[in-house]
Amino acid sequence: MTRSAPTVFTISPGLSFADALARSLLHRHRDNPLALSHIRILLPNRRSARALREAFLRANSGVPLLLPRMMPVGDVEEDSLDITGLASDSLDLPPAILETERLFLLARLTLGIPQGQGRPSSLAGALKLARDLARLIDSVHTERLDFAQLQDLAPEELAAHWQHTLTFLEVITEQWPKLLASLGKIDPSLRRNRLLDALTAQWRTNPPKGEIIAAGTTGSIPATADLLAAIARLPNGTVILPGFDPMIADDDWEALDPGHPQYLMKQLLQHMGMSRHEVAHWPLAETDQAQSQKYAERVDLLRTALLPADRVVRWNSFKPDLEKALKGLTRIDCDSQGEEAGVIALLLREALETPGKRAALITPDRRLARQVRAELARWGLQIDDSAGDPIDRSAVGTFLRLVVAAAADPGPISLLALMKHPLAAAGHDRAVFRALARRLDRHGGREGYAVRGARPEASLDALIDSIRTAAMEEDDQTMLADFFNLLKPLETALHQPEADVTALMTCHLDVAQAIAQSHDKSGADRLWRLESGEHLATALADALAATPLLHSIPADQYPAFFDALLEGQMVRPRYGSHPRLAILGPIEARLHHADLMVLGGLNEGTWPAAPAHDPWLSRKMRADFGLPDEDRRLGQSAHDFMQAATAPHVILTRASKVDGTPTVPSRWLSRLQVLAPTLSGANLRFRSLYRELDRPHKITPTDPPRPTPPLEARPKALSVTQVELWVRDPYALYARHILKLQALDPLEAEPDALEKGTIFHDALDQFLRLWDRTSSDETAKALMEDCGRAAFGAALTRPAIWAFWWPRFLSVGHRFIEIERGRQAACETLATERKGALELNTHQPFTLIARADRIDRHQDTGALEIIDYKTGSPPQKKQIEAGFAPQLPLEGWMAQEGAFEGIAPTPVSALSFWQLRGTREPVNIQPVKPVEARIDDARAGFFHLLDRFSRADTPYLSNPRPAFAGYGEYDHLARVAEWTQLPDLAADAPDPLSDPSADPASDKGDTP
Repeated sequence: MTRSAPTVFTISPGLSFADALARSLLHRHRDNPLALSHIRILLPNRRSARALREAFLRANSGVPLLLPRMMPVGDVEEDSLDITGLASDSLDLPPAILETERLFLLARLTLGIPQGQGRPSSLAGALKLARDLARLIDSVHTERLDFAQLQDLAPEELAAHWQHTLTFLEVITEQWPKLLASLGKIDPSLRRNRLLDALTAQWRTNPPKGEIIAAGTTGSIPATADLLAAIARLPNGTVILPGFDPMIADDDWEALDPGHPQYLMKQLLQHMGMSRHEVAHWPLAETDQAQSQKYAERVDLLRTALLPADRVVRWNSFKPDLEKALKGLTRIDCDSQGEEAGVIALLLREALETPGKRAALITPDRRLARQVRAELARWGLQIDDSAGDPIDRSAVGTFLRLVVAAAADPGPISLLALMKHPLAAAGHDRAVFRALARRLDRHGGREGYAVRGARPEASLDALIDSIRTAAMEEDDQTMLADFFNLLKPLETALHQPEADVTALMTCHLDVAQAIAQSHDKSGADRLWRLESGEHLATALADALAATPLLHSIPADQYPAFFDALLEGQMVRPRYGSHPRLAILGPIEARLHHADLMVLGGLNEGTWPAAPAHDPWLSRKMRADFGLPDEDRRLGQSAHDFMQAATAPHVILTRASKVDGTPTVPSRWLSRLQVLAPTLSGANLRFRSLYRELDRPHKITPTDPPRPTPPLEARPKALSVTQVELWVRDPYALYARHILKLQALDPLEAEPDALEKGTIFHDALDQFLRLWDRTSSDETAKALMEDCGRAAFGAALTRPAIWAFWWPRFLSVGHRFIEIERGRQAACETLATERKGALELNTHQPFTLIARADRIDRHQDTGALEIIDYKTGSPPQKKQIEAGFAPQLPLEGWMAQEGAFEGIAPTPVSALSFWQLRGTREPVNIQPVKPVEARIDDARAGFFHLLDRFSRADTPYLSNPRPAFAGYGEYDHLARVAEWTQLPDLAADAPDPLSDPSADPASDKGDTP
């Protein structure tokens, strides 16, 4: 027997839905609390059921009690029907296909599509496409539609194009139903509909005993709407709508569009066949009755602000009491998303200062949520995030991805990233293995195993061979070789032309467990005992069980497939979060109110979200087919916003810029701003407090470093290029030669100017050694190309070098030959890349070292010419004259003294820079003049340096001449960025160009 009129109630938006419902039920059954256990409550989802359970505990002051039986309608399963009175064994329903199994089968079907008709290029692409298809299948089942209706959706002018789409969609319209039937399974969404339909039919014909309450759902799913309609007419059934607004004017009610927060409930009431005036207020506890009236003005403000666009004319006559409406409502506009996250974290932290106070961040912005969690960590707070964490970013997920990345492409970056992961141990104590990784990272290149600099051959075999010849400790060699051997089976598997997915995944997990094993724990124990590991183990077990459904694939596709497999999966920590703090999505927050509600990320495109892209149907086609359009989603989002914004204490936040890009305030904020101009975002209190958190109370400027090492520690030998460094930045010389600090080369370094110079120098050196000057130009050019290929070596396989450096080298080489043809009668090349050393006895023995790029002898005078090749820009004339580029003049002095091997003391008549550009002027010769003056100045300046730095009180200053210093590898060590801001420093430093008499060894620096 059913009632003729439905029983529908609402709980006002200004109240916490779950708390008000719990308090009212406790109040009603205060004389017989055991009666609560006979009530059955249907809720939207599992999160709602959890929120209601917590609300009952709060309402009962934490005292345990027998709770009503709760069933999440949105996540209905067969075992949950036990509380409804519907026997699951009486249902003749096929089982639902597992989600992983469904995705793999859909992916297999898409890979069977003929080439050129939308077939994905890889298994990873097929898996992503399968997820889109699964969403479309679920949408069609949820709305009780038929794929047969797709045929006639497209207008005539698009019919041909639509036919291609329909051909592709045959995967789900024809092939998929047949495949499911052969398996004896159905889609989960279809099974949920059938379960709800069976429950609806059961209760209509055989009403259950005991009270039935459907609470918090708006019936957006047709099957749920049918169930709500049935419950509302049960003799003991009740439907409680969340935030239904009975105060909307009749004409506004009739004009509601899908984008309005009340639209879904309007549709539900029409489906139930009842008037909105029949919706009654749920009988509240006394405290809630007073609370519902307290925020009536704010509800009125929000109701008016969210009117449909064609009804905003009512704004002209709206006269709100803004003092009451805005009481407890604040807006904060931040400069950036980082600042917004910091302000929100500060708000949540402040809430904890009040005993028992609860606070929640409501936002759909996952990035903002992560930033807030990171900010809260500064106070040691862990916060419950309803969305959870991406499983591929968890410790175990990251480790598994690093394992497959290192095996697929074993280079320094991938291998070191794996070795440094906390789960990597390779059978050793974790601290011991991590120390090995650090030694390899910091010293590997200098010890023979080149992990730094240019990328070595990406092969574990090649790396193992290099270890055997490396200058490393024997124990390190053994540990490293053992680690590479653990990874070897997966590398071998991933480099097969084709492989079985099951075998690849099994090998992947076996190798991961072997690398995770420590000296005292198995790899399985270290990987899967963590909370994220348990979840991932279950997911991978399901995937591994379903992999036989997939065909063999090219093995190199497996890493992308594994990433796609983990994509979108979340893990939610069960323990460790603060009991009074939460981060909720708008959907999870529908029934949840806290003492402080922070609504974050209120920018257009975030909340509300930008329209989702449907890869299959246009907006009009979705509407014609019967699928919900974006306006309905917008209406649901607006309802979520209104529910949250009516809490007692609400703070609305947004960022004016995200990643430097200006943002647009959410449409709801813009509407509120029109009606309530005093609700501005210019709230500086918490923004200022957040900025003060990291602002030092006192800034103490640091002084420039003035190290004065003992004389015995100072260098006794330097090259001419190091002398130039000595002149420009004495502190850099101190750090390199006295502290023995050297900058590490980058990992897998890209080709740089130094490498280019080395290659060009080597090629020209080899050419001059082999060139027969009597040979033809063609022979000379061929030899130059051969020398170039030998010097470039494997670097020519790099696209950038082949595209840019090689053509320029050929241009330089051809012009070089022309220049040499013109010089061969007047000059003779005596040496290339010739070493030289000049022993000096001043205050203490000192050796000046050089390697001359080239030394020529002029046939007419017998004098020498020193040539320096430059692939970059040679020093400017002013720099040479001022003594900041003494390299070439010092080499000239050394040649005059006979310091170069095999060359007697000889006058030097020319110093030249040959700029090897390879552009319009391939070789640009720039002579240094006057030669004798430059050599004499360099020699005198060098002796002056030796004299000054032979005194124990002479400091090695950093960057004494900023205009001539250039880039400094040690500037961070000298903290140059701090003390260069001091105004007196720049004022005290004389300019050597304008004041050549400045003492070169004064406190302001040294010049030769």
